[in-house]
Formats: sequence, structure tokens, C-alpha cells
Amino acid sequence: MILLTGATGRVGSAAARALLNAGVPFRVLVRDETKLPLTDPLIDVITGDIEDPQNVRRALEGVERALIVMGNHPDQAALERQFATLAEKAGVTHLVKISSMEAAEDASAVLPLNHYETEQHIVASGMNWTFLRPNFYMQNLLMYAEAIKRGGSFALPLGAAFTAMVDTEDVGQVAAAVLSEDGHAGYIYELTGPDLMNFYEVAERLGGVIGYNVRYDEQPPEDFRATLERFIASRWQLDAVCELFAEIAAGSLAYRTETVQDLLGRAPTPIESFAQRFAPVFDGGGA
Repeated sequence: MILLTGATGRVGSAAARALLNAGVPFRVLVRDETKLPLTDPLIDVITGDIEDPQNVRRALEGVERALIVMGNHPDQAALERQFATLAEKAGVTHLVKISSMEAAEDASAVLPLNHYETEQHIVASGMNWTFLRPNFYMQNLLMYAEAIKRGGSFALPLGAAFTAMVDTEDVGQVAAAVLSEDGHAGYIYELTGPDLMNFYEVAERLGGVIGYNVRYDEQPPEDFRATLERFIASRWQLDAVCELFAEIAAGSLAYRTETVQDLLGRAPTPIESFAQRFAPVFDGGGA
């Protein structure tokens, strides 16, 4: 049995769709079943909070392979390590973790450092493991859809930095392949899109699809922080996000790989295909 966490999020739901398309049965642990975007007899739904060890133990019964994907928050590292420990005790043989392309022992930002330290915890557990380290998510651009619709522009504190942004659908499909195939244990897969772009090019290519000019504005880091303060109450999370963007601005994501092509047998999704899929979000029609 395969267990997915994060199945109501973008990466986890993409993994679920890929497993369903392949006819692979699996289990999900979700806090709110009504938010699960899929229903199918192949899906065994366990309702419970991943923060509760009893819920996790119940979800892990009979599971051989598991995907752990969690959003960034102060308890993320502790909860992921708790999950890994419980998985090892439950007899899970292979744990797949969504990590960060910036995960490193010498990372200066707390988020990638937490990912790296959690990876080391999993390695030490003795389970087979695979770590998926994605680049900047294309779906992050959706947070700026309102600004783009309203003023034809978006602002980020990333200067002229390059990323090889990747579609979360591709990341989820890679996760499904790793969970359902043999031969992936002990690998770190760095996942990128097909193109190395700065955000000026991202804006130009996005606008070319949605039908109007989109402008990228370089935002001073202090203005970015002031904007975030209106939406993020946690000081820890505010600091963590600002640190992460400072690393990206310094070039931490400025490289691409062929890994998605190698694992899926097709080219990774280009920005144009992402923009076409989400065009209603940018033109006001919803998605």
C-alpha cells in the first residue's frame, strides 16, 4: 500500500491523479475529506491530522511506501521527523520526501536547512528513501494573479535572478512514479522545468499566452517584507520566507536538470502550457 500526505495540496493531488491514471490503489491522510479533489474506489481515505501521532499510526498500517509533503511552517521539520520515525516503526520500507532544491548543510535560510536536516534524519532511519528537490514552482505565480489582472504587473525581490521553475503537476507525477516503481531508492532527484529564465522573461512569456502585456518589477526586499506582513502573522514564517527569497535572488535556483525528462519520458511542462492551463485565473474567469 502507498500512503500520500498532502493530497489536498498541489503536489500531493498531482501525485494522486497520476496514481489513479496508472490504476494504482493508494491511501491518503487528510484533515478534511471534503477538500480532497478526487474520489475513486482506488483511494482509501483516512481522516485525521498529521500532527496527531495516533492518526499517523492508523494511516501507516499496512503501508510499504509513503510520500511526505508538508507546507512551510514552524513545526514542519519536527512533524516530518515524527512522521518518519512512526513510518519506520510501522514497517514502511520506502519514504519519499518533497524537499527543496536549496537543501544543503550550509544553507543560510532556515527552510532549506530544515529540509536538509530532515533528509538526514530519514537516511539515519534505515528505510529506503528518495528525495525530490524541486526548483521554484510555477504555481507560485498564481499568488500574483490579482495584481497582474489589476495592474498588468507583479513584483518580487528577485532582481534579475534566474530560476528553472517547474510545474507542480510534473513534481507530483515524478512522485507517483517513484512510489510505484522500483529502482529509485537512495536517489536525490532535482526537478526543474525546461527553461532557465529570469522573471522579466517569465512576465513576457506569460503575457504572450494570456493576451496582454505583463510587467515584472524588481521589488526592494524591505517592501516585499512589508507586503508579506499584511498576510503572514507568524514572525518565524515571515523571516523564513524572506531568507529564502534572498537566497533565490543570490542565484540558488539558477540551474536546470534533465531529471523530469529522464523519469517521465517526456519534456517538463513549459511556462506557456502552465499559462494556458491557468489563463482563466489571470483573465478573471476563475479556475
